Amino acid sequence: MLLPLSSADLDEAAALFADPRVMVHIDGGTRDRSTTSRLLKANERCWKNNGWGIWAIRDATSGAFIGQGGLQRIPELQEADVEFSVIIGRRNWRTGIATEAANAIVYDSWGRISGGQIHALVHPDSAASGPFLRGIGFRRDDDQLARGETLEVWHTQRLG
Repeated sequence: MLLPLSSADLDEAAALFADPRVMVHIDGGTRDRSTTSRLLKANERCWKNNGWGIWAIRDATSGAFIGQGGLQRIPELQEADVEFSVIIGRRNWRTGIATEAANAIVYDSWGRISGGQIHALVHPDSAASGPFLRGIGFRRDDDQLARGETLEVWHTQRLG
């Protein structure tokens, strides 16, 4: 189940973002509760202003928080408007949930954004990210300097 990530998700998002194994290759690494709160408020503004943003990924049966994923602005790349990302808690790694959520998010995104491409930035040490993105239809572009380091740039594009 996908619901816009909001301040109501603070406890669960703060726990996710505080896990160093989850956040090891996420830009900035772990985040404290105060930073998480600011990010959630910014995401609420993104949803209000743009009609898209980051989703809370929840179990459809229990409602348990699994992670987050969606779109955000990507000012680091001139040819890109939005960046896709998914962050899943460790207990749900290798279950297929990330792939299921990612496919739903990308499919939904085409109805919410006007651009023809969605990008993803990946730390080169994140061994799982490339195969994951390839599996949901992204293709790798040239690496670029972004956020102070050289990152892999991936994209998927609107069909038709």
